Amino acid sequence: MSEPVGRAVAVEACPAPPRERVEDAHSASQRREGRPLPSAARWSRAGLTVALFAALTAGLVSFAWTLVEWQTVGRRADLIQIATTEARRSVSVVAANLSQVLSRHDGIASVLAETTEVKAALASFGWDAVASTLPMDARIAAWTRRPDLLALDRRFHFAAESLGVDALWLMNAGGDCVAASSYGGDLNFVGTNYADRAYFTRARAGLHGRQFAVGRVKKAPALFYSAPVQSDGRSVGVMAVRTDLPTIATAVNRAGTFIADDDGVIILAADPALEMRTLPHATVLELPEDVRSARYRRIAFETLDIDGEPDSGGLARTSGSPFPHVWERRAVPEHGVTVHAFVPVRGLESLRTDARVAKLLLSGSGVIVLLLAFGGVAYFRRERRNRASMAAANQKLSELNESLERIAKTDALTGCYNRRQFRERLGTEIVRAGRYERPLSVISLDIDFFKLINDSFGHAAGDLALQHVTRTIRRQLRAHDELGRLGGEEFSVLVPETGLEGARVVAERIRTALKASPVPHQNAPIALSASFGVATMKSKAETIDTLLQRADKALYDAKANGRDRIALAE
Repeated sequence: MSEPVGRAVAVEACPAPPRERVEDAHSASQRREGRPLPSAARWSRAGLTVALFAALTAGLVSFAWTLVEWQTVGRRADLIQIATTEARRSVSVVAANLSQVLSRHDGIASVLAETTEVKAALASFGWDAVASTLPMDARIAAWTRRPDLLALDRRFHFAAESLGVDALWLMNAGGDCVAASSYGGDLNFVGTNYADRAYFTRARAGLHGRQFAVGRVKKAPALFYSAPVQSDGRSVGVMAVRTDLPTIATAVNRAGTFIADDDGVIILAADPALEMRTLPHATVLELPEDVRSARYRRIAFETLDIDGEPDSGGLARTSGSPFPHVWERRAVPEHGVTVHAFVPVRGLESLRTDARVAKLLLSGSGVIVLLLAFGGVAYFRRERRNRASMAAANQKLSELNESLERIAKTDALTGCYNRRQFRERLGTEIVRAGRYERPLSVISLDIDFFKLINDSFGHAAGDLALQHVTRTIRRQLRAHDELGRLGGEEFSVLVPETGLEGARVVAERIRTALKASPVPHQNAPIALSASFGVATMKSKAETIDTLLQRADKALYDAKANGRDRIALAE
């Protein structure tokens, strides 16, 4: 009896195999034998497969959606950056063009205000003159019969035509116009009082003035520039220059750009429908009605419907356009205006559509791995094409930026320095000449009767003449001399290391060469001549403006004394 009991104990001490292991072994045996698995085993494996497939599909779909969102955000940023670059380039080009035109007109007022005839005429009215109480006819009769004022009328008329400005007029201390370039015309400024104009009050205080307004006589919108006229240390009146908007219309030559004045009124735009409308929150709406009426000849203004702010880095929207816009601006404070560019960002709608399509494609490919692979390859090929397109666009932008830098420094027609770059170079040479006590001269020259070339042969011939003059002048210059076109037919030559006599010799060489070299033309050669003003730096205190003004004053004297000659500044 003891042995069976011992065997029983031994059997009980041996552990039983796990149920799962037994079932796996049984299933393996069934598979080896080719028999079907029990229903429970089949459902268990199917559940694991579905769960694994669902997990992989969810992961692939999640990855696909994240990737598309990342790519969409990048492409959206690229589109906005392209539009922003275009807007900034537009405001830069328009601001440069505008400054080139208006700076010349601003300087004309300063030059004329310093002439002896202007100071003597206004001194006769006195520094404390008040607005005349005489009837308009009596004022006109009295001031147009004075020989000195009549001479100024003729001189201003000649200067306005020669310098290409729309109007010049002189006001006494009371604001009455006593002489004007309208001499002999239908619209006469003489006798009109301008004491309430901002450009007059600013110049009366001894400062340079500028203002946009609708003209009191001509009834047309224009930009006005003024300079104080002083005699014996006292302000005796104001010299003013008028620039009609058509004169500067060519400066606003890029789509989506417009110019607003200090009060937020759009005075000039590539789209004329925007003109005389106001920007949101424009200060003109805060002005009294009588001031609005006097300045703009209207009281009510239509405000642009724009949702956004300029230079904010965000997108702005406007009614009537399905596209969001980039809004950039650049102030030109020396002329009292601001240049705006409103550029649409195209492609964002198609970008969202492309994103939805890509998400559906890549999500469907998560269900079938093969489709996912092909879809992924197609998507990345498409992205490579987009990257190549973006790279090409960026290369084009880089080339355009280089072209913009060239445009900002040179005159597009003649290839020589423009007004701003010439002034920068002149400032550098003035500093160098003052530091090392070396001579420095400037030659201002203006083509005689250039308007006749345009009127007789057309503007294309005028352009050929300007290019011909540039080539002829350059052949007479040294390697370190610099030529700049300051506007219209007016040029300036920077002559370093040269005194007044040496600069006169250079001017004479240029004058002789121009005289002997007519412009080739299909009908007959066009004879040319030019007038010259030469000025030399007098001291370290000399500035860009004073040196150029003295050269321009000498040029004006040369033209007044018969043209085709050289005049030297004192």
